[in-house]
Amino acid sequence: MALGIQQFKSSAMSNSEEILREEREFQPAHFILKIVSYSLLLDGIDEKGGKYETGTFDVGGYKWKLILYPRGNKTCKDHISLYLGIVEGNSFSDKWTVCANFKLFVLNQKTMKYLTIQDAKRTVRYFDKLRIEQGFAQLLSLDQFNDPCNGYLVNDCCVFGAEILVVQPPSSIEETITMVKELDDRTYTWSIKNFSTLENHLYSNEFTLGGRKWKLDLYPEGYKSAKGKSLSLLLWLADWESVEPKREVYVKYKLRVLDHFLVKKVEKSVSHWFDSKRGWGCPDFMPLKDIKKLKDNTLIVEVEFDVISSIKVGP
Repeated sequence: MALGIQQFKSSAMSNSEEILREEREFQPAHFILKIVSYSLLLDGIDEKGGKYETGTFDVGGYKWKLILYPRGNKTCKDHISLYLGIVEGNSFSDKWTVCANFKLFVLNQKTMKYLTIQDAKRTVRYFDKLRIEQGFAQLLSLDQFNDPCNGYLVNDCCVFGAEILVVQPPSSIEETITMVKELDDRTYTWSIKNFSTLENHLYSNEFTLGGRKWKLDLYPEGYKSAKGKSLSLLLWLADWESVEPKREVYVKYKLRVLDHFLVKKVEKSVSHWFDSKRGWGCPDFMPLKDIKKLKDNTLIVEVEFDVISSIKVGP
């Protein structure tokens, strides 16, 4: 038998959405409900919104059922209503949502084609605690369904079906970078005693600015090309290995040397993207000849952050 899909009708409305109706020759992939002696089943169902619920079937890792309202649900009395229901929702987490694209079917027994009913615009429906049933209140009018000439109810028999595609939630990762200017903790002051006795470079204690840990690196006799000429002052990111995500951190900051009255003597602005590889700052921060006799032989150094980047990574 040749397979084919033929557009049939798309004018009916359900939940303010357009319904796309097509005919196709191949049967539903996931579930078929065949009702023999439909009139007797109808006798056993309450006339006021009564329904018939099928057993469960598995699709996409979830359990489902078809729910047939042969006289229409409470909001629609002149149509057959057919819904897809998700089962065992109470066993899910408190805030569960299952997304699915589905089609419901009625067999035309004269043409042996399935009338396929699906949303014309909304490709995905959401099932959750408040929406455990989704479907079509106006599947078929009762006049259209009950007329044997239309082929849906023949010899007191009818056939319905369902086809479901469970749509998994997005698994993309989102990275958000924020350039933070208004900092609660922006300044660190470091007092270095016995400065004149220092020969090698010296690290400060670790300190926290902008939510990250840092340390200052001082070369009293200069670093590399500045050796013997200038005081070198660098800043290091200290918590690279312990803080996720491991992304470079941008900082715009000022380095200062203060006098014993904590008044600025020398200040230089620096900006850099930090990682764990090296410190960054000013190798030629100030000439050694400008470092005059210090009160109590103590050098006072300060760093102040103006801007720091903050990165969050998550689904």
